[in-house]
Amino acid sequence: MMNKVQVKTLPEALQKGHWFFIEAKSFYYSEPTIRETIDMYLEHLNAYLSREEPLQDEISVLEIEFIKRFLDMHRTVQTKEKLKTYIFDLHTAISKKQITRNSPVANEILLIQKKLIHLHNDQLFQSLIKIVINRKWLRRLRKIIKTNLSGVPNDLGLGSIDNPITIASKRASGLFSPMNMQSHLDNTKTFNLNGDLGVLLGDIERFELAITIEGDQGGGKTRFTYQLADAFADIGHEVAIFSLEIGSKSDLITRMKEEYLQPKNQNHIFITDQLPDGYKTISNATKDFDVIIIDSWNKTGLPSQDFDRLRKQHPNTIFIVIFQRTTQKTIRGGTAPLFDAGINIEIIKADDTFKNNYAITTKNRYGITGVKYNIFTKNIIEVF
Repeated sequence: MMNKVQVKTLPEALQKGHWFFIEAKSFYYSEPTIRETIDMYLEHLNAYLSREEPLQDEISVLEIEFIKRFLDMHRTVQTKEKLKTYIFDLHTAISKKQITRNSPVANEILLIQKKLIHLHNDQLFQSLIKIVINRKWLRRLRKIIKTNLSGVPNDLGLGSIDNPITIASKRASGLFSPMNMQSHLDNTKTFNLNGDLGVLLGDIERFELAITIEGDQGGGKTRFTYQLADAFADIGHEVAIFSLEIGSKSDLITRMKEEYLQPKNQNHIFITDQLPDGYKTISNATKDFDVIIIDSWNKTGLPSQDFDRLRKQHPNTIFIVIFQRTTQKTIRGGTAPLFDAGINIEIIKADDTFKNNYAITTKNRYGITGVKYNIFTKNIIEVF
C-alpha cells in the first residue's frame, strides 16, 4: 500500500511519519518502542486515506500545548499572575486564529478559558488559587493528549523533519536510548493523592519514590505519616508501617488510628514494631506492600546507604521514612538520604498547641516546594 501513496500530498505530520517509517522499519520486530510508533503512524495514515475531508480540522500542536499547560495546573496552587499569563496567551492565540472554532477541541479550549477567567475574577482578594479539575473532565482532557489526532506529531518521538532520527547509531544501542524515543505515554504512570495531600506532593510516580520526613521533636512527624498512610490506602495501595519508635500495642497508636485512618482503609494498613532481620525484613515486605513507612530509620540500626539501596532494589515500592535530628538539627547518620529521596518534608513545631504545626516540602521532584500543610486541620495553608 505504501508504494501507492503520494508522499508529497500528505500533511506534514504524515510526511514526517513516512520518512521515519522508511528509516526505522528494519527495527520493527526488534525494538518495541519503534514498533509502537510505526503502528500508530500506519493507523493514522489509514485513517487519513479513508477520509473524505482533509486534515485541516485536526488538533494543532499549539492546542495540545495549551491543554497540557492546563493539566499541569491540576492539584497545584497557582498565583493570580500565572493564571493571568495563561489566559492572556490563550486569548492571543484565539484572536490570531491560531485556535479556531473548527478545531475538534474548540469547546474544551473555550471551557478552559471560561473556567480560569471565572476563577481569577471570583478570587478577587486571593493571591494564591488552588486548581482542581473534576475527574470526568480530567479523564477527557488526558484522553485527548493520549490519542492526539494530529497524525504522528513530534511528541510521539519522531523528531523534526530537519533533524531526522538516526536509528542505527551506535550511541543509541545497548546502554543508551535516544531521548526522542521516550514515549510521552509514560506520563500516565503519575498519580495524585486525594485532597490537600495531593496538592502537597504533586503528580508523583511510583518508580523509585522515597519520601523523607524530618523535623522538630513533638512537631507531629508520626501523626503526619498516619495521614499519608490513609491517603495512599484511599487510592488502593497496601501499606505497611514499621512502628519502631512506638510499640504497636500502645494507646497512642490506637488514638492515631481512630483519628487519622478512615475505617474503610484500616484493613489495607498493617503495622509491626518488630524488625527481626533488619534490612531483609524490610526487603521481604516489599513483596506484599505498595507503601512502606518506617518510623524511624534511626531505630533500624541500618546505615544511611541502605536507604538508597532499598529504593533501587525495590523500584515499585514507595518508601516513607522518618529521620530523627541531632541537637544541631541535622539528620542523624548523615544527610545522604535527603539527596537520594524524591521528596523531602520538614515538620515545623510552630508552638505548643500543636494546632499550628505544619509540614513543608523542602524538595520535590514532582511538584513545587514551599507548600505548607497544617497537620492539625489537614489543609494547605500557604505557598511561597
